[in-house]
Amino acid sequence: MKIISGKTIFASLVFILIMSFVVNNFLNNDDFFKDKDKYKTRSENQDKITGVEIRQQNRQGDKFLIIADTLEEIESKKKKVILENSLTTIDQKGVITRISAGNAILTNDYNDFIFSNKVKITKKSRKFTLTTQTLTGTFKKGNYHTNDKVDIVSGNTVIKGEGLQIKKNGEYIKIKGKAKLKMLLLKKNAY
Repeated sequence: MKIISGKTIFASLVFILIMSFVVNNFLNNDDFFKDKDKYKTRSENQDKITGVEIRQQNRQGDKFLIIADTLEEIESKKKKVILENSLTTIDQKGVITRISAGNAILTNDYNDFIFSNKVKITKKSRKFTLTTQTLTGTFKKGNYHTNDKVDIVSGNTVIKGEGLQIKKNGEYIKIKGKAKLKMLLLKKNAY
């Protein structure tokens, strides 16, 4: 019968102690990395920015200023940007256009848009105002449409309709449904 010496027992205990320390440390590091990934995933999903002001200029020289309460950017092929309570100002060679909307979704590098929740477009120099609930279209082609009720004021003309389709920045305008046109005469021209 062999008796195990004290040195062998001591060496075995030290080996077991070191191995348990290594295994324990390795397992804790895996949990640590998993927690970091969970934190990273949460922060990526909550990329809402508050108090936003974006200034941009395109190749044609048009200047954009976008002010919004919140901005959320969703990484995808179309690079979707979601804005809440936005005011967009577009300066096209001195012609200022203001677009306000409760919600705005911009895609394709701010080229395509979906405005909703009380949309109002104003061009002061042309005395033009368009009010509707939603508006969808593209800035580049100048095409946009809505199937909601529209109110358009242009100079002394008021147009109300059940929908709207505009192409080439107003070269083609179609008012859908039963449209009503009112031309307001000035008092000095009424006599």
